Formats: sequence, C-alpha cells, structure tokens
Amino acid sequence: MKKFFKLLLLLIVIILATYNIWAEMGRAKEPKTKAIIATDSKARINYVEFGIDSGKGNIIGIQPFLTVYNYSGAANFISSLRVYFEQLKKENKLTAKSIVVLPEYIGTWLVAANEKQSIYQQQSMNDAMINLVSSNLFKFMLSYYGAPAKDKTKYALFSMKGEKMAAIYEQAFSTLAKEYNCVIVAGSIALPDAFINSDGNLKVTTKGEIYNTAVVFGADGKIIPPLVKKIFPVNDEQGFSACGKADQTPIYSTKAGKMALLICADSWFPKAYTTIAGKADFIVIPSLGGIDSIWNAPWDGYNGFTAPGDVDTTEYKKITEGDAWIKYSMGKRAPASNIHYGMNVFFTGNLWDLKTEGRILVLNNDSLTVLAPSVQQGRIVNLFIR
Repeated sequence: MKKFFKLLLLLIVIILATYNIWAEMGRAKEPKTKAIIATDSKARINYVEFGIDSGKGNIIGIQPFLTVYNYSGAANFISSLRVYFEQLKKENKLTAKSIVVLPEYIGTWLVAANEKQSIYQQQSMNDAMINLVSSNLFKFMLSYYGAPAKDKTKYALFSMKGEKMAAIYEQAFSTLAKEYNCVIVAGSIALPDAFINSDGNLKVTTKGEIYNTAVVFGADGKIIPPLVKKIFPVNDEQGFSACGKADQTPIYSTKAGKMALLICADSWFPKAYTTIAGKADFIVIPSLGGIDSIWNAPWDGYNGFTAPGDVDTTEYKKITEGDAWIKYSMGKRAPASNIHYGMNVFFTGNLWDLKTEGRILVLNNDSLTVLAPSVQQGRIVNLFIR
C-alpha cells in the first residue's frame, strides 16, 4: 500500500511539473532593450484641432488604435502609445499645461500581458480567456474560490492578474507623462480595489472587489490622487465590477486649471456631478463604446440603473443612442454644472472579436461637437482652452 501511495505521489508531482513547464512555454517575453516606435506619417493618425492657443493649456484626446498584440507586454504597450505622443511632440502640441486623455478600459486588456502566444492568435475573446485560464489554472482557482462577485470567472481573471496589470499600467503612463512633461488621464483599468500606497505607487487589494478605476499621472510621472472608481457600472460590468462611492470628489489641480474626471456612464447621472459642480474649469471622460451601428441604433434607455428624474423615458426606442449621448451626458450636464470645456474619449481598436469604432465628444465653451467614428485608425483631438 505504501508503495502505491509513493507511486501515486510521484505521478502527481510529474503531472504538476509537466503542467508548469507547459504553462510557461511560449509566453510573450519582454525585450531586453527599450523599444521606441515613432512615426512621421499623419496618414496613420488622424488629427483634429479646436480653438486657438491662448496659452491657457489644452485637452488632448488620444484614441490609439490597439490590437491584442499591443497588450502582449509592457514594451509593446508603451511603444504603441508612444507613437501618438511623438506625433504631438513633433507638432509642438505638448506643454506643461497639456492634459492628455485616453479611453476607458485601456489598461484592462493588460490581463493578456506576458501570456502564451496562442492567446493573441485566437479569433474570439471567449476562446482567448479559456486559453488564459488553462495556462494559469492554479492562480485562477485561488481567485475564483470565494470571489466577491456574481460573475466569478471574470472576477478571477482580473484578480489573478491584478498585480501585474497595475504594475505595467503604472510603468507605462508614469514613463510617458514624465518623458513628455504632461498630465495624463490614463483612461481606466479594472483592478481589485486599487489604492495608492505610502510610496505613491498603484497597488491592489488581494480578494478585493473589482472597480473600473481611472488614474491621473502628473508631469513628474507620479500618480495624482484621488483614484476615481466608476459609480454607475453598466449591465455588462455589474457581474464582476462594484460601484464606486457617489461622494468621491474627482477634482485635480493642473497648470491648465481645475479638472474634473468622470468615467463613461457616470457622465449621464446628475448625482455624479454634485461633487464637481462649480468647482472645475473643464471635464474629461474616458469611455469604451463599440461599433458605430450601436451609436445609430434606437436607444434602449439607461443601462444598469434607473433613469434620473430629468430624463424623458418616453424617448426610449424613439431616439438613437447617439442622440441620447448628446442630450443626457456631458454636453448638457457639464454646462449645467458650470463646466464649459471638456472631452469624452472613446476606445478604438480590434481586440479579438471585440471591434470598437470610437467617437470623441468635444465641449468647447458650451458648444458640443460629435466627431465621426475612428475606424481602423488612430486619432488625436486637440482642444485649446480659452
């Protein structure tokens, strides 16, 4: 009997060792030298400008066209973003008074960083995530067990990779902010209850709830508190993402003035404006979005929460999603809160079978402009503050 158990134990050890070897094989590695990508071509990057430089500063929305390969590691991620900053530098658009805004969830896809190469070759996000689980099985199981979320699978994916995601995200945007001497609103990233530690670094809480979190980096590369956590996650987020506190005050002092920050759907709710009304010179909003047909489709109404009292619910199915964005988000609610400049930046790219064709909404002295979708192309939008 003892011999049997010894053989069984040996077999288990061999199986575990074989699995660990397989799990580490074929992973995306970081290059040993710094990767820098620059471009002289405006054909790849569409550039749009509003206003005249008055010396007060500018809000710059960057919509990098991103694919899964841009998320294979820190070097690829930083290099894919540096293209846009290099273009701005050549155009002399970046100053100490520049505020650069990236899209919502731009850091979230770092969940695929340093994984097996086969993940980036999958055709669907579902298949990619299955691959991700299979090559991180033990970490996934530890995160899955006791997960404080309804959708335990998504929670476990972001939880098990949370520390690495936070590290790459901070490294990327801290580097770029310092290198190009500007403030960066680094879109957002799904992390388990992120916080800023005593050294000023971005950290995560083991087994903490997942929050859609926005982080602002100063021109010195350091994180500027507070972190902003999305208050009103939509239906697709609610299975794994918790609600941020409604009383958070996302106001930042910059050389361009007082900046307010809301994440996507939060810009649709009067409650999100109560702590920033009359306190900001401009507002920035990272959003995700999807294919442009959604923008032009009939509006299904408020997503995830009951519509505020000032919303005409009889318009459901009668106006388009785009019409609703114009009527019920930043374009109307920011001026009503005495905020007259702003920018809402949507994601654009191909992430497995998730195709996004981001628009940008520009609030220029209470006048709202909605730009066409950015299809298969990156874009930079520059708004000078008067």
